[in-house]
Amino acid sequence: MKYEKLLAKSTRNGREITLLEHTQLVMDAAEALFGTTAGPTRLGRCWLRFFKLGEDAWPAFHANLLAACALHDWGKANDGFQDEVRGKHKSRAIRHEHLSALLIGLPQVTKWLDSAAPKLDIPVVLSAVLTHHLKAAFDPTKRYGFGAAENAKQIFRPLLQDDFGTLHSTIADRLKLGSIDLRDVPGTWAFDSGQPSVRGMRDRLKKQVLEPLRSSLSVDLSRRQMLVAVRAALIAADAAGSGLVRVGETIPSWILKQFGENRLWDSQSVWKEIIQRRIDDLNSQFAKRNKPSFEWNDFQEACDDLPARALLLAPCGSGKTLAAWRWIAARAAENPIARVLFLYPTRATAKEGFKDYVSWAPEADAALVHGTAEFDLQDMFDNEADPRHGRSYEVERRLFALGFWSKRVFSATVDQFLAFLQHGYGPTCLLPVLADSVVVIDEVHSFDRNMFSALKAFLCNFDVPVLCMTATLPNDRREQLTEAVEQGGCGLKAYDDKPGQLDLIAKSPRYHLIHVATRDIAMDRVREAIHSGRRVLWVVNTVARCHEILATFAAGFDPKLQDARLWTAGGVPIYCYHSRFKLSDRVDRHKDVVDNMRSSGAASLCVTTQVCEMSLDLDADLLVTEECPVTSLIQRMGRCNRDRNARPLNQSGEVIVYQPDNEAPYDANDLKGVPEFLNLVCDRDLSQVDLEAALNDPATPCPGWLGDRIVMFLASGPYAVGPQDEEDDANTFREGNDFNRPSILFNEVAPYLAAKPEAQPGFVLPVPRCLARARDEELYPLHKQLPSYLAVAEPGHYHAAIGFYDQPLDQWEAR
Repeated sequence: MKYEKLLAKSTRNGREITLLEHTQLVMDAAEALFGTTAGPTRLGRCWLRFFKLGEDAWPAFHANLLAACALHDWGKANDGFQDEVRGKHKSRAIRHEHLSALLIGLPQVTKWLDSAAPKLDIPVVLSAVLTHHLKAAFDPTKRYGFGAAENAKQIFRPLLQDDFGTLHSTIADRLKLGSIDLRDVPGTWAFDSGQPSVRGMRDRLKKQVLEPLRSSLSVDLSRRQMLVAVRAALIAADAAGSGLVRVGETIPSWILKQFGENRLWDSQSVWKEIIQRRIDDLNSQFAKRNKPSFEWNDFQEACDDLPARALLLAPCGSGKTLAAWRWIAARAAENPIARVLFLYPTRATAKEGFKDYVSWAPEADAALVHGTAEFDLQDMFDNEADPRHGRSYEVERRLFALGFWSKRVFSATVDQFLAFLQHGYGPTCLLPVLADSVVVIDEVHSFDRNMFSALKAFLCNFDVPVLCMTATLPNDRREQLTEAVEQGGCGLKAYDDKPGQLDLIAKSPRYHLIHVATRDIAMDRVREAIHSGRRVLWVVNTVARCHEILATFAAGFDPKLQDARLWTAGGVPIYCYHSRFKLSDRVDRHKDVVDNMRSSGAASLCVTTQVCEMSLDLDADLLVTEECPVTSLIQRMGRCNRDRNARPLNQSGEVIVYQPDNEAPYDANDLKGVPEFLNLVCDRDLSQVDLEAALNDPATPCPGWLGDRIVMFLASGPYAVGPQDEEDDANTFREGNDFNRPSILFNEVAPYLAAKPEAQPGFVLPVPRCLARARDEELYPLHKQLPSYLAVAEPGHYHAAIGFYDQPLDQWEAR
């Protein structure tokens, strides 16, 4: 069959995108982003710095990138792809980027490319092309294995004449190459037989090109950095070339608007646009509470002098975030900055960071980036008196990750940016933003093994200004972050001084910790506390135990009334907060807990799980908690006696700790050091300094370090497979959670499907896998329309006040 033209994309809005047009667009995008033979753009200079490539690497980087852009979609010139893109039938025999790599490996093509000047690193170009969709595994028997057959069709025809001749002559002109004759390439290819056979070509290419490249990358770090820099730049350019045809203007002009020199901030701009606006907001709040106006403390002012790579350790409530903004302003005083990233471990902390700080930036510049950000942005500033009321912080949906290229100030979850280290496609598309940013990473103590491994790899292998922050950090992790890079560390400069008033606060008694034998003893203390009008926060390690405590204290709870509130027999309100709520209800429970645990609040009982450790600004009079890892325990204690302006410095909050019936969800290694820590801190008043000393006391063993996880971005050599396609969690950014599955309540499937896209996350509910129901698409046709990752859940287990219950709700009282 003869095709009038070779297509690159399916017809969209009546417009065809030819392979030649798409290739030109991608090459144009690459040069608009990074630069031309004349030299790099500002982003291009940042890109070289980020990947630790010297300025002298520019000619080679530009040549390799332009060649990869020119050749990345050659493999679309085959009959299976051309039929499929025209909507005829799904007959693709091989992934197009795998075929592109095989074509580059043809002896005549390799010889043709070898004549380029400056000289190309052809194995690097080939690898970048092979992996630009992050679906190229070494083993052809696995999913996305290099050169594997995509379906039963074992024969296909490359289309290397006709319109393809125009394509490669255009490429030759752009790369300043001579002509090439491909007429001797057979018109029919098979996987296991014939000439050429895909298996034979693949095996020859692996033996002669890819395996020698893998060996080279393990010892030649500059070549490894060149490969990952070219691959990531190709992915960004391909995304731009594919997506920006929708914006109605030329790609170079659009990219210039996002990365041009005129978008830089100096120190004065940072102060004006963010810092002063946040201070004005704080003063407005303080005035309503009859509190004194905001004043900088010595600790915050000292952060002006921190270096470009630093670790900031300061107690809860010390004003770390505003201190970080002063550090950012200091970076802008040295060199104007283009973007600011605040990265948080959870969606809730990212949301709070956006509300309190990032949202004060100009509307067009501020972004909240996490999995359900659009839902969180709805009605965030619904108070008409708020200066941010009516603003729209959303990005253009049709541009996906590219929509964030226009933003300049971000509050995001860590994985939205750093998951490029495990070949996340969206985060890789955001690398042009990351490479051109000043970065603050908060709550680093909470990172799990995968996240901390990725953080270390990021700090050691990429060059960008970074400030890591936390209240407490075990010595072993602190050493890994602060030791010199030559000694295997990350080279951050630690700052943990407590000048002026902060020293007095840090050394003043804040907690009085008591270790009791049983939960029953803790219950008696809680009853006494709420009877005397105190606010109690009770933190447990599992949702099931959260429900057990609620059932003990709640009186007259009727599960049939979905709007019912929880109260004790004495009329004290009870609040429940954990991870197994619909997102819409979780937002409401979050607000309930915060509003009713303010320093001026009356008696209340809040029963929560670990979700309270970082995302809730609480001020409990009494904290009750199950034993948990030491750093988690210290974080939980940070929710008690938090507002130091509400009490004298010599007045302590009370903390009660007890051992639960079982260790779930922690293991023995997680809980290592807990008994020793409790022996050091129990039955006495404690300051923040006391907690830090006990945490790092030689008598308190740290959990055993299990070693760094592999960071696939750096370790996968010439291959690359994104984490969403792996059967195991070897290259996921976070440690896996096999306990819950996202679900929709059975009776809410229709409302979910009818809702606007930004509202749909509000229906999603994490449900224990053993209780999530498989969809019955034959009996319930609507189930076919649900995304594949969603299960359904029984509505008889769910209540807006308590979340998803392991048993049917009609068994609540019986339990």
